Amino acid sequence: MAKAQAKYNGLVKEIQKVLLDDADFLRHLVQENLQKILEAEFENYLQASPYERTENRRGYRNGSYRRTLRTRVGTIELDVVRDREGNFKTELFRRYQRNEQALVLSMVEMYLQGVSTRKVKHVIESLCGSNISKSTISNLTKELDETIKRWRERKLEKAYPYIVVDARYEHIREEIEGVVKSKAVFIILGIDQSGYREIISVEVGDSESEDSWHKIFSDLKSRGLKGLKYLVSDDHKGLVNALRRSFQGIKWQRCQVHFIRNFMSKIGKKNSQEYLELLKDIFEAPDLQSARERKERLVTALELKKPSVANWLDEEIEFCFTVYSLPKAHRRRMKSTNMIERLNQEIKRRSRVVRIFPNEASCIRLIGALCMEQSEEWLSGRKYLDMSLTLDLEQRDEEVRKSGGCELANAV
Repeated sequence: MAKAQAKYNGLVKEIQKVLLDDADFLRHLVQENLQKILEAEFENYLQASPYERTENRRGYRNGSYRRTLRTRVGTIELDVVRDREGNFKTELFRRYQRNEQALVLSMVEMYLQGVSTRKVKHVIESLCGSNISKSTISNLTKELDETIKRWRERKLEKAYPYIVVDARYEHIREEIEGVVKSKAVFIILGIDQSGYREIISVEVGDSESEDSWHKIFSDLKSRGLKGLKYLVSDDHKGLVNALRRSFQGIKWQRCQVHFIRNFMSKIGKKNSQEYLELLKDIFEAPDLQSARERKERLVTALELKKPSVANWLDEEIEFCFTVYSLPKAHRRRMKSTNMIERLNQEIKRRSRVVRIFPNEASCIRLIGALCMEQSEEWLSGRKYLDMSLTLDLEQRDEEVRKSGGCELANAV
């Protein structure tokens, strides 16, 4: 047994020595076998060997041409035989073409997964044994641009009663100046009349200014946005002013999660936990009247020690109560921008590997593709909300309007 093992080990060493001493050994071996496969495939197509005469013969040879393939063992040259009619198509190259397509898609997928182009270059060189430039990899990803552009500019055929709005920031290099700037990426999520979620806008702008938001809202309306009744966002001044300009009369819900963060930044660390619990208790109230009663208790508790915070809370928290105008089953999901926050976390996980986007186009390419993928997943999944519950709500609102009343004073 020991002798057999020693003989086996010696044989392995001899094979390794051949492979190491002759760098072209595998390449020649692969080339020779692929050439044999080509010849056998062609003979099978003709139903005849060279110079063979048979009743089933389907054609005749007409010379050959050279075909270069890049493989993991290096570049190989093959002689591909032609038939006179030009009908012969080798399955070998079809498989190779599929591999090429898979390679390109893999590179694009790696880019979308947050792998930088420089890292992709090293991976591809390792897989293919060939030098692919960073610019080539980046150019391949541009094939996504037209698809993403069509998706971002698509007509909005459905009504979207609910909209959730948010922005995140990415580092993007200015193409002309060459400096890196922090730019806003605007993401708008709509919930259609059937209750499905869908990303309806992805844009990049210099900042969250009123003009930037107004331009985005105007673009949505030009694409056919209709049926909007309720919008959730934070209280960024530019955003709120743009809402007033673009969507008069809709119901605006100030994100309760953002409000809690604002509150904590004002209250300070001392006794913060006690006040935080009281604020959370307000947002857990079962109805509007209970929420306002709990608000009064917190305002009273704050007046002695934090009068400025008490005044701020008393004035601003009302905008967080718009959610009580919705059906009870919708309130938990529509009281904040959390559904976009979770999407933003996924975007951050991918984009932080890139760190600095070379231009706006590359930022839109990555984030747009991620949002497009997520949107399609939502549309093909389960309904997010039962929108039939809003029918009773609309009927009640109409009765309030006819009576000259107003249920909430915080409509935009």
